[in-house]
Amino acid sequence: MLLRLLIRNFALIGELELTVGPGLTVITGETGAGKSILLDAIGLLLGDYADPASFRDSTLRCVVEMEFLSHDPEVLALWSQINNEEPHSANFEFILRREISPQRRSRCLINDRVSTLKELKNLATLLLDLSGQEEAVAVDKRQTQVLLLDQIACCEDIRREYAASFTEWVQTRQALDGFLTEYEKSQREEDLNRFHYEELRSAPLENWARLIDCENQLSIQENALDSREKLTIAAASLVGDAPNGGQAIADQLRDLLQQLAGISGKDSEVAAWTESLKSVLLQIRELARDAESMAEARVPDLQMTQQLRDQVDVLQSLLHKHRLFELQDLRDLREKLASFLETGQGVDERRKTLEAQEARALEQCRLAALRLHLVRTKGLSDLSNRLAVKLAKLSMEHARLVLDWNTIVSNLNEQSTADALQEWVPTEALMGLDRPDLLFSANPGQDPRPLGQVASGGEKSRLLLALKSLVKEQGRDHTRIFDEIDTGISGETALRMGQMLSEMAKNQQIILITHLPQIAALGDHHWHVTKEVENQQTRTALSVLGLDQRQETLARMIGGDRYGKAALQQALVLLHTSHLSQ
Repeated sequence: MLLRLLIRNFALIGELELTVGPGLTVITGETGAGKSILLDAIGLLLGDYADPASFRDSTLRCVVEMEFLSHDPEVLALWSQINNEEPHSANFEFILRREISPQRRSRCLINDRVSTLKELKNLATLLLDLSGQEEAVAVDKRQTQVLLLDQIACCEDIRREYAASFTEWVQTRQALDGFLTEYEKSQREEDLNRFHYEELRSAPLENWARLIDCENQLSIQENALDSREKLTIAAASLVGDAPNGGQAIADQLRDLLQQLAGISGKDSEVAAWTESLKSVLLQIRELARDAESMAEARVPDLQMTQQLRDQVDVLQSLLHKHRLFELQDLRDLREKLASFLETGQGVDERRKTLEAQEARALEQCRLAALRLHLVRTKGLSDLSNRLAVKLAKLSMEHARLVLDWNTIVSNLNEQSTADALQEWVPTEALMGLDRPDLLFSANPGQDPRPLGQVASGGEKSRLLLALKSLVKEQGRDHTRIFDEIDTGISGETALRMGQMLSEMAKNQQIILITHLPQIAALGDHHWHVTKEVENQQTRTALSVLGLDQRQETLARMIGGDRYGKAALQQALVLLHTSHLSQ
């Protein structure tokens, strides 16, 4: 239950502090006086955006503080979770405070302990239910309907359990999808790396310390073959068949000696020169024999030469492909690829683990959705009958509201298991298996149709109140705030709505902004909001009205600022009637 409200430096409010009592508190005031400013300020505790432009004084902090007394087990459990300590009593006081600086820095406190905005919002949401005008307009929206229906079915905890399991499944699914994406990428990389590794493994990297060594050995083999060929040609040129059909050098010398044989006996000098020529011929024959010997000694291994040539080509190609310079760099790369491929062998195990985790999370999510569906359908099995009673009290005796579950998987019951949901994949955290529609008919003889198609604004307001009135408040001390839920109604219907609100206020605290005197007269407490101008400054003021002031305010609501005795008398009758009805 809300005990105290403090608002400082917000919109037209300089500072406002109110003590709030139990039961029904009504707030009245002219349009534009600032009634909705109160709700906007309270919205800050519920996590609404704080715009410094709405500060009364842009140089000062804006402060909103609310003090609650609660014995709600869910509230106490959340407090224990936030603070890691148990409340010191069954009825525990909570002071929720939010401060916003001109620099838009937000500071949140729960019982003078700094907290996060999320923690403040979660706790405030359990203590406070704010129904703005937009909720009555949105009552035909499925999301609004689901939230209301879950409150009526008392399954909000189960819905939160489903939402948590859905979030856990989504996270595991995202982890698996991310892993599989990387896995496919790594598989492509692994195939390429395996190809490179096999190419390096089959290369003759261990045969040579350096590429130059292999190239030198190939050069030796290639030089041997070239030397043999040239030495053979040289020997033939000296004493054999000279290339190209020419005469060998030894044959030419013999012919020369024969030509000189006739004069060598007559000329001693020629004879000496001839002897020297004979010596040259002997040397040529010796050189030819040496050349033949060397040629015979130089027998190249043609197979080895080809092997060496292939090895040089392979090693040069690998160095060029990988942009490396030494064979040791290729050996290091081979070892690195081998290590990478060995590491990749554990990828399959990781994939299997993630797939198993995702399957378990999906099963738990499906089971949570099944529990939520069963509790919903059981808790709302007689919703139409219960709601018909409430609507009759709001002058809608002939109205019918039919709940169509539109469950995605049919024929579910208490014996159903996760196997019945094998084909269902969760898509969001609120609905679960259900896509409920509220079908409405206001008049006899008309078939129920979707609420948004047939319900007027006043009918939506009454439907919202009727649904809210079905929410069980036993064991809870919720504060409900309604902003002009009586929009679009008047007369006897307005009186009946006020009586329903008054009845609800016996079990819970209700704060209601209203423009209708019939409803305002039913309040246990009456606040009146006015707009005042002082020193050229406009401000919103709030007064807690006594009995005489209430009569005057109601008379003004009935007859305007120039109300007469008749309006005063009617206001007195309203107050007297409301007192008797209570």
